[in-house]
Amino acid sequence: MAENDLSMVVILLAFCAGFLLLLLILAFRISSRLSRLESLARQQPGRQDSIESGPTAAEKSPGGAFEIFLNEDPERRDLPKAEQFSAFRRWRQEKGMNWSNS
Repeated sequence: MAENDLSMVVILLAFCAGFLLLLLILAFRISSRLSRLESLARQQPGRQDSIESGPTAAEKSPGGAFEIFLNEDPERRDLPKAEQFSAFRRWRQEKGMNWSNS
């Protein structure tokens, strides 16, 4: 009976070792896929960059939409540039001046 118990323990230990090896391989595959996704995300220009960018040259030109926006409320000129741009985007959205009204 002792030999039977010993062989059962050896089988269970082998099974556990194999299972742990399988988990280790899966962890490395997930890690490599995650690294690849992170590098792809870094390579693509982020949507945040386009949101934070200011008005285009056409919008800033004399008589352009940005000038109209600033002239509607003179206090807007005193705002920091980032706040001006975000308020301008909201203003364009409200006026229906964006290509997509989403």
